[in-house]
Amino acid sequence: MKKIYFIFAVCMLTIVSCKNDAKSSDKETEKTVASQYETFTGMFLYLESEKAAVFQAAGSNMYGVVIDDQMLALNKECKKYKTKEHDMVPVVIKGITKPNPVKDAWKEVIEIKEIVSVQKPSENQDGTIIITNNQ
Repeated sequence: MKKIYFIFAVCMLTIVSCKNDAKSSDKETEKTVASQYETFTGMFLYLESEKAAVFQAAGSNMYGVVIDDQMLALNKECKKYKTKEHDMVPVVIKGITKPNPVKDAWKEVIEIKEIVSVQKPSENQDGTIIITNNQ
């Protein structure tokens, strides 16, 4: 009878340890997938009335933004810092670029995969907006 309990206990420990390995494997896969995306720093604007979103990357690169759940979540965060509808908010995001299917628009669009940070725009004395990196 003791042998049966011992064998049962060994089987249970084996099953439990296998479940833990699967969880750690999932976390490693998540990290690998997240590191595949490009990081973008710049200014974000979503105009609800136009159903259009734009991202101005550091420098002068302009992109359209795919309107999906991630973009809507980013816009919700940005609303905290907007005083006017046309205010752009500094953000850091991870995503992928792809050709824009819309004719007569930005050449590429960004599909947001992760929101890294949303920052409050800081104004210089002459009214220009300065982007600071809080990382």
